[in-house]
Amino acid sequence: MPLPEEFVPSPDDNTHAPEAGFFTWDMALDLVYADSALATLFGLDPDEAECGLPLSDYLDRVHPDDRVRLSKAIRDAIIARHPQQEMYRVRDAAGQYASVVAYGRCFSNREGTPVHYAGIVVPSTEADIAPSFN
Repeated sequence: MPLPEEFVPSPDDNTHAPEAGFFTWDMALDLVYADSALATLFGLDPDEAECGLPLSDYLDRVHPDDRVRLSKAIRDAIIARHPQQEMYRVRDAAGQYASVVAYGRCFSNREGTPVHYAGIVVPSTEADIAPSFN
């Protein structure tokens, strides 16, 4: 079934919402591997993000008012071994802040040691977020 015409972008339509970005964090190496969509959201070089950047490079792009809360949420999710979802603001390459929602989860090896943290970061507005995620 084809999409209704109003949902099909025209070829010359340059306005589109930023895409959701995927990442995986190798905790032992402290390298976050991310796709170009995530790199764009965070104002980072897509080629460097794909090859892995330290987590601190991403946290440095988080709004200062959100950074401590986000770091604590990630740490708590690792310790408690539960999924994490958090809304925060990130700075793009132009220096503008945008709201995003991140969903992540830590994975442990057979010995129970946390080794990977994977997730998705979705562009959003505060109105899009359910109250339980705030």
